[in-house]
Amino acid sequence: MKGTHRVIVESPRLKYVFEIKRNITIIQGDSATGKTTLVDLIRDYRSSGNQGLIRITGDCPCTVFSGNEQDWKAYLEIMCGSIIFIDEGYSFIRTKEFADFIQGTDNYYVLITREALKNLPYSVNEIYGIRTAGKYHFPEQVYHEFYAIYHLEYMEGHIQEDAVFLSEDSKSGFQFLQRCCPPNAECISASGNSNIYAALSKVNQQKMAIIVADGAAFGAYMEKIMAYIQYRKHVMLYLPESFEWIILKSDILQIPGIREILENPGDYIACEKYFSWEQYFTELLVKYTQGSVEARYRKEQLPEYYMEGRNKERIQSVFPKEIQKVWEEK
Repeated sequence: MKGTHRVIVESPRLKYVFEIKRNITIIQGDSATGKTTLVDLIRDYRSSGNQGLIRITGDCPCTVFSGNEQDWKAYLEIMCGSIIFIDEGYSFIRTKEFADFIQGTDNYYVLITREALKNLPYSVNEIYGIRTAGKYHFPEQVYHEFYAIYHLEYMEGHIQEDAVFLSEDSKSGFQFLQRCCPPNAECISASGNSNIYAALSKVNQQKMAIIVADGAAFGAYMEKIMAYIQYRKHVMLYLPESFEWIILKSDILQIPGIREILENPGDYIACEKYFSWEQYFTELLVKYTQGSVEARYRKEQLPEYYMEGRNKERIQSVFPKEIQKVWEEK
């Protein structure tokens, strides 16, 4: 299953319009915002079929898990090519067993939860709330839509020359940042998304902290980081899909069709094969460089090909201009 799927769920009184773009979508928000109502409508539709007053329009089936806590695996085993909604209250979605099980399945999952699901690699761009956007045929039908809570690749901050670069990566991405940093800046590896918060809390609060992490799998840590940023000054976030995505976007390799792929990655990334988009971008980069001695991409040790001369400059150009300004001090 791949691509973006537009779904319309409606009853005589309510209408929801939204798009599901990846294998894992998170719905958050306070009570009474319409999350459970949406799930109830889909559940009622599945039980009554087209004979009821509920209509669902879309290019793939939508269904709801509504069984007992212990029955989730048996239910999911028979599902294929569907968008599966799981309402809040089910604890199994927090488990590693659930994460391992849905990896490789041919479904998209919409998980309604207020908790961070740290076993799942979901994108910061696929965390949504539900809001009322207006009314159709007033007063009969209230219109609801999804809105991205974070939807960002980059968040601005006040630039300082003695910045501290805080990388989620400990391998190729970190090595590139190290090469770019000027003498008065520092580059630290947190060795994983889960360690970013602890590493950030140790950075001198008088210095600019620039967090660079894979946005494709940073969703579970976003709320905690954002809460910390609210009271701490001098923090910038740069959350591209991955470091491999940055290299591909620089186009130093001139891969045929790469622009179209990066503009519409979901059309190329099959969820049963790639649990996270970062995996796809890494495989694509490895595939197209495996025949080159100097450019062959390796996560463990980034070749000099990417860290010198014009290639380095073009990769740097993908980063926000504010970060490039820090590097210019070198």
